[in-house]
Amino acid sequence: MIVTLVSLLLCAAVVALTVSPLFRKGGNEPLGRGLEDDSPIRRWQEEKDRLTAQLRENDLALAEGRVDAAAHSSIAARLAADADHALVRLRRAREGLTPVAAETARRIRLPVAATAAVLVMAATYGVHAFASLGDIDRTRSPHANGEMPVNAAKGGASMPLGADGAPDIGAMVARLEARVNGGDYTPEDAAMLLRSYRALGRDADARALLPKAIKAFPDDMRLKLTFVETALGSSDPADLTEAKKMVAEMLAAQPDLPEARWYHSLFLVMEGHIDEARKELHALQPLVAKIPEAAKAVSSLLDRLDIPEHQQLPPK
Repeated sequence: MIVTLVSLLLCAAVVALTVSPLFRKGGNEPLGRGLEDDSPIRRWQEEKDRLTAQLRENDLALAEGRVDAAAHSSIAARLAADADHALVRLRRAREGLTPVAAETARRIRLPVAATAAVLVMAATYGVHAFASLGDIDRTRSPHANGEMPVNAAKGGASMPLGADGAPDIGAMVARLEARVNGGDYTPEDAAMLLRSYRALGRDADARALLPKAIKAFPDDMRLKLTFVETALGSSDPADLTEAKKMVAEMLAAQPDLPEARWYHSLFLVMEGHIDEARKELHALQPLVAKIPEAAKAVSSLLDRLDIPEHQQLPPK
């Protein structure tokens, strides 16, 4: 709304500056005919100057003896006749001129200029409104009035909304839990619930869900990688043993899987096989060269492995 108001004010200012000369009295006066003025008065002025110059030249010729008195009189009479004809033409031209023409034109232009200004402003507002039809209003939730329905992970049901129109995360998690506990869920449901548990700080629930989800979807790589990541932060030896087994299975199926090789290098470090870990990390570097965060993590771990053993910190 503020952008629309500012746009209209700027448009009004531009239109006012553009049409303001039409509303000034001096702005509607005749512009003249420029350097090549062919008006009757201008032509008569030029004719008068020409005749006056020829009369002076005729008098000078008589004084210098270049013409006699008879020739001088004849030329003077002809020039006087030309002057009379020019004067008659001037009078006729003046009779056709209307002194109120400029004022009449000004009275006609004022309403036309005002109408044009209004039309320009209306057209500008219309173009602005049409161009803004597809803009996203970031001042409100698009889910508040059902304009943009939020679909749940399955079934096309809309996500529950809170009082402010925003998605209700708690209700969504409860719905996912009910689906998982009922056994009718997909790997996407399990992955979404795991992410929700982590976002809510429910790590114990995430650790309890992982084995169940992996058992239901043994071939899902995302769930296995999530289990391995969780096991690295766990103090349960059984989890670590299972995680190592999963990493070995993933490497057997996909030898160039960057995540699997990364976790394999971490297990090698934990077991004290530093040289083997270095080889694994050097082989991993070209696989993650285009992933800045992963490349930085690999490089950082290699740098730490080059530190003398008694100065090394536990790998993260």
